[in-house]
Amino acid sequence: MEAAIYKGIGEMTIEDIQKPQVEPGTVLIKVKACAICGGDLRTFRHGHAAIQTPIVLGHEIAGEIVEAAADVTNYKVGERVIVAPAIGCGSCSYCLSGWQNMCYTRKTIAHHYNGGFAEYVLVPAGAIRAGNINRIPDEVTYLEASLAEPLACVLNAQEVMDIKLGDSVAVIGAGPIGCMHAEVARARGAGKVFLINRSARRLQEAEKFGYDAYIDLSSTDGVQAVMDLTNGLGANVVIITAGTAEAQNLGIAMASKMGKVCLFAGLPKSQPTIEFDANHVHYRQIAVYGAFSSAPRHNALALEMIRSGKVSAKQLLTHLVSLKEIRQGMDVVDARGGFRVSVSPFIDELEEEIQQHPELIVIK
Repeated sequence: MEAAIYKGIGEMTIEDIQKPQVEPGTVLIKVKACAICGGDLRTFRHGHAAIQTPIVLGHEIAGEIVEAAADVTNYKVGERVIVAPAIGCGSCSYCLSGWQNMCYTRKTIAHHYNGGFAEYVLVPAGAIRAGNINRIPDEVTYLEASLAEPLACVLNAQEVMDIKLGDSVAVIGAGPIGCMHAEVARARGAGKVFLINRSARRLQEAEKFGYDAYIDLSSTDGVQAVMDLTNGLGANVVIITAGTAEAQNLGIAMASKMGKVCLFAGLPKSQPTIEFDANHVHYRQIAVYGAFSSAPRHNALALEMIRSGKVSAKQLLTHLVSLKEIRQGMDVVDARGGFRVSVSPFIDELEEEIQQHPELIVIK
């Protein structure tokens, strides 16, 4: 089979490798679409401490089960599925309480096992036992389903943030994840949703979503703008999807009394700390939360959000590239061109789906 083999920083080649063999407890999936995560790009550009090369990256997988081990009885050949990449041990307190993403011994597809930038991917037995495979509803295409994993991470964060009806929500970062957060916040009943970014072009591209305000940090004081939009109160919920200290400080500063701030994006390991006004957090009784990855239940909910139209995957998915053009797809992500980019090893088989996405840019 063909696969994009990541061999080290800046090195990825399309090679013909052996197709995975089904072992007891495992399932083989034919990859129809696998979206490119910002994490894939960071690994390609800078490496990853948990990854031993060579390996196949790609963890936002949607495909078809083509083979299942004899002892796998809960999944069938021919089923359309997505795969949650974080595999918990299944027995620790986090796994037992539904937070497999917090498992201390978790393994990850595309970190510890080959991922979805290949024609086929073998889903490990631990993932099958943990329920990491979710069936794609009939109404959802493979292309749309490839967005379920990043949306699941958004849902994990929003479960913790618990947005209430009428809340004002400020999202810093107008990329695909920021727009997913804004979409989910609106679906949860947020009264006002503000999208904040330092790139006017990115904000202009996001205008199609119709949020309540678009704040350009290159020309506007973001904190003052949010205060003006909330009658001087600040945002009830601030979600920071931009991985900079400046964005995190900005988010804390614009939160209302008893507001909640989500640090959704991490910082570079070379500069992982920030300085902020602790008295501002103290006297305004602000809660600051972290959010990382997702559990299989979030992936199931993500599919339902896409199926119901609460989150418009058609608007979020802007590019589709063939496996042989994956480097070009990564360049699009790196240049912040459009929103989500998906890779298909069987792009010609998705022609009917592509017709359902008339604005999709296809690179074969």
